[in-house]
Amino acid sequence: MTSTLNFHRFAGSFFALFLLCALPCATWSAEPNQQAAKNQKAQKEPAQKGEGEGKAPFDPSTAKDAGVGMPTPYDKFIALDQLLTKTKVNWQQIFRKVAVDIDPDAFTDKDVAVPMILGVRIADGVMAIKAKDAELLNKCATDIEKLAKKLGVSDADLGRARAVRAAANKGEWLKVFMELGFFQQDIMKKIDEPEHATHGTLLIVTGWMQGARYTTTVVDENYSPETSNLLREPLLAKALKEKIESLPANLQSSPLVAKLRDVLPQIEKILNVARDGAIAKEDVEQLNKLATDAVKAAMGASS
Repeated sequence: MTSTLNFHRFAGSFFALFLLCALPCATWSAEPNQQAAKNQKAQKEPAQKGEGEGKAPFDPSTAKDAGVGMPTPYDKFIALDQLLTKTKVNWQQIFRKVAVDIDPDAFTDKDVAVPMILGVRIADGVMAIKAKDAELLNKCATDIEKLAKKLGVSDADLGRARAVRAAANKGEWLKVFMELGFFQQDIMKKIDEPEHATHGTLLIVTGWMQGARYTTTVVDENYSPETSNLLREPLLAKALKEKIESLPANLQSSPLVAKLRDVLPQIEKILNVARDGAIAKEDVEQLNKLATDAVKAAMGASS
């Protein structure tokens, strides 16, 4: 039970963490020379008396698995902006190229398809904020609301969807950012209930897949060893694979779950490169294809 709660607890605040990550990233990039000077000074100066005393060295064997939260594509969007200073990424164009167009009413499989599509649309909502596209964010919020209702989330828990749309229509993007985070938190609280345990796994995995479609599209169009290295996260891919493999037998027989079992080991293998290595351009293209295959399979599950 503790593992399940840990699995979802981080998901409830991941949008807020995006914001916290964005602010220091912006400050660091604006003052690179000062940051470098501080680092050099820290390396040259000896530790103060008593500093570090009583601290045992890190022992990896004592580390505990806190579970997997909702992986965020937003940190990669920020990193790509930092790297691609000479080529301004047209995020709105990327969004319109990758975002899915679905009819929430067409999905009736509450065990597999609905949570998978919900994860995809949450990722689209994150991207809509980055693109500052009020029209498409409104569509995402409406779809998320309808899909969440299919999983038993009440109208009372979905009040923030209206707040998201209202803030987007006013161009208040910081408020949009926070309200969508709270909205997603409300949904995850509902999904955190025991009867929805498997829904969270499917939502998180396919949300990550859709985020991967966005990041691999940008990396492929602006390929370099540095941009490709932003995709390197084999341990996360492995953890997601294990979560899918641990789903109950009645869900393992689903063609959609079978597709995830098929693509995740392939993705893990591609992402497992040396720390100072790079993911080849053709592998970036393959990553995009694998993620797209999984998302398209979920989209094709409408009745």
